[in-house]
Amino acid sequence: MSDTHRSCRTCHSETQPKPLDPIAGEEKALKVTVHGLTVLTCANGHQQFTRAELPLELLNHLVEEAEPTLPAGEETGLLFKHFLCQSCGQELQPKPDHRHSFSFAPSVPDQPGLRIDLTMPVYRCSACDKEQLHSLKEVRKLTPAALAHAFQTAGIQSG
Repeated sequence: MSDTHRSCRTCHSETQPKPLDPIAGEEKALKVTVHGLTVLTCANGHQQFTRAELPLELLNHLVEEAEPTLPAGEETGLLFKHFLCQSCGQELQPKPDHRHSFSFAPSVPDQPGLRIDLTMPVYRCSACDKEQLHSLKEVRKLTPAALAHAFQTAGIQSG
């Protein structure tokens, strides 16, 4: 049996691939929006991933490939965090300038048209005027939970 037409885990009826409307999840300041995710759906409306490893593939893509390309400052300090501009080294503003969405189109088998947006606060350097995230470490801590919330909100069954 093809992986794209396996039985529903809940009711055991036949499933068909179906692209979802955008789904979103948030964790603190990070919002993850997944556009065009294809899932397997049965006649009763149950949804499951096309492959069990798909959620981990998407998470790995975000953390290992996409997020390192983001403009991000450097985090310093153990108890009292400071964030330094990646361009000039000056301290970034403590309050965000605005929220910005960064869009990525991961190349994933069986997921044509997949796009993931990461929306988060950006901070402007008062010295060189460059906009950036406080730190990549900060974003990476929030990504797994935000992505999981998106999948939960959509009612996608894993396993």
